[in-house]
Amino acid sequence: MRLPRGKMLGGSTGLNYMAYVRGHPNDYDTWKAGGADDWGYEDVLPFFKKSEDFAPHPDVKVEAEVHGIEGPLSVTHRDPELPFTGAFLRAAEQLDFEVGDYNGHAGRLTASRGIVGPHQFTIRNGQRCSAYSAFLEADMGARPNLTVATGAHASRVLLDEGWKAVGVEWAADGAILSATAAREVVLCAGAYMSPQLLLRSGVGPRLELEALGLKCLVDSPHVGKHLKDHLYLPIPFECPSSTALGPLACSLGLVPEAQGLFEEYMATGKGCPATSLYEASLFFSTGTRPEKAHTHDAQISWVASCYDPNFYTVCHGIVDFEEHFHVDKMFNLEKGTAILLAQLIQPESEGEVTLSGTGASDPPLIRHNYLTKPADVKAFVAICKQTIVIKDQMAKSEEMGEVLIPKNLASRYGTDLDSDELWEAWLRHYACTLYHPTSTCRIGDVVDPRCRVKGVRSLRVADASIMPDVVSGNTQAACVMIGEKVAAMIAEDNAVV
Repeated sequence: MRLPRGKMLGGSTGLNYMAYVRGHPNDYDTWKAGGADDWGYEDVLPFFKKSEDFAPHPDVKVEAEVHGIEGPLSVTHRDPELPFTGAFLRAAEQLDFEVGDYNGHAGRLTASRGIVGPHQFTIRNGQRCSAYSAFLEADMGARPNLTVATGAHASRVLLDEGWKAVGVEWAADGAILSATAAREVVLCAGAYMSPQLLLRSGVGPRLELEALGLKCLVDSPHVGKHLKDHLYLPIPFECPSSTALGPLACSLGLVPEAQGLFEEYMATGKGCPATSLYEASLFFSTGTRPEKAHTHDAQISWVASCYDPNFYTVCHGIVDFEEHFHVDKMFNLEKGTAILLAQLIQPESEGEVTLSGTGASDPPLIRHNYLTKPADVKAFVAICKQTIVIKDQMAKSEEMGEVLIPKNLASRYGTDLDSDELWEAWLRHYACTLYHPTSTCRIGDVVDPRCRVKGVRSLRVADASIMPDVVSGNTQAACVMIGEKVAAMIAEDNAVV
């Protein structure tokens, strides 16, 4: 499985699907109950609001009191709504799911069933609003206390003999460079790279470090452990070509229909290219795991297009399309295919991040261990079956075709969409990461509730790796909140406010 990263200013907010999803309120209350003091929902809500500049569509139901309107991060809805998005929302509502603001308080009250709504996006005037454009761009070159090094690869944190972080080391243009910290060092390298930096700095499981010939300065056995991630399965089905927007997604503007869409976007900042075609989501509880009944462990999303062949090659490593897919239907611009995404968002399976070598440029060794827990397989199969229920409900009011089961699986397991065996095989062959890794430096084990690395002075971590458990939804909103909250902690602890 390939794991691209956002190697740019703003990180992966520069290449994600732009969905702004906070997760279920009870996710944060569970963190707090487990020892993450001051990380409950009411504790983190002010920091979500602080960063947000919310401009909802006037026709979309929202809970204004939980949103901010004065922050630097633009959040809005698509305008206008794409074809079939309304059909997806209505189908869920007809199945007794509430239509509303999935980032609102209503989610707390509907864990047993769920909530559905159009996606809120980090978009400003039809363009991506990344962490860079929201928080950094305006200050580049304008603040004397801000220096940004690009083309740099961080290699380790520098610790003195008293286990205090005194600086960082990095490589750029073939040279090894370092910088000294006046107060603190803060790692924001993400759930893969922050634990790698700690391990390379001598902070981690003693036996693992010594096996590589590295000196263990602080024996911290949980560094790199407890890796969580969201897994999804794209379920394609036939629908009218005007609904699927195949010309736009598959041609990159090389046919007249797509060219017209791009011209509309360039003139108005609106239309199909103004978002990622990842249009709406239903969040709900499968009911398969009583211990997850307090939150939503499932997400089903509507994507107004089929993925093009390059996606399956890059993300799944598939090159022999005829063996796997209905090529004449899935990648044919004259026909329509769209996708429902079945997503397991409260997995029990845990992976790990370790070192593959001692060199500064050696990549981390990442083991996700997806679907190693039987409970995850059971829940995921239930999500897939619910996805078909949604699709069938949509078909009652819209023209919908058959689900396009991969040919190699249909020949072996049949085409009964109520078959657990078929779904498990489909998951194990074609499920893919949603690129939401978390929890490898989690609060309680590696860092304290103020995100200070245990056993090391003047060193913090502020990214998805500190989450005690993965949130029930896309992770970028929670990552921005973590940044806001840790910034406030640093200011308070250093008496600069």
